[in-house]
Amino acid sequence: MRTILDTLKLTKIFIACDDFCQEFQHYSLNQSYQQPVRKERQMSEGEMMSILIFYHHSGMNCFKYYYEQIISKLLRSYWKKPYAYEAFVV
Repeated sequence: MRTILDTLKLTKIFIACDDFCQEFQHYSLNQSYQQPVRKERQMSEGEMMSILIFYHHSGMNCFKYYYEQIISKLLRSYWKKPYAYEAFVV
């Protein structure tokens, strides 16, 4: 199994995802319809998107192992407050 854990790539992915989410939110706020009010999440949409995209770049075959071992343990300092695996996949 080939595993690539390039944290610079993770940072670039997160920046792109976060920029996309902010632009999308700005675009949707300019529309005539109102968005429902949501409660504050533990993780931002950009963080969740970057985790999924980085998984596809990692070369791993098991998302559960990737999330529990890499995201929740090895790269824990990159996330404010990551969800537990069960909450992330719901």
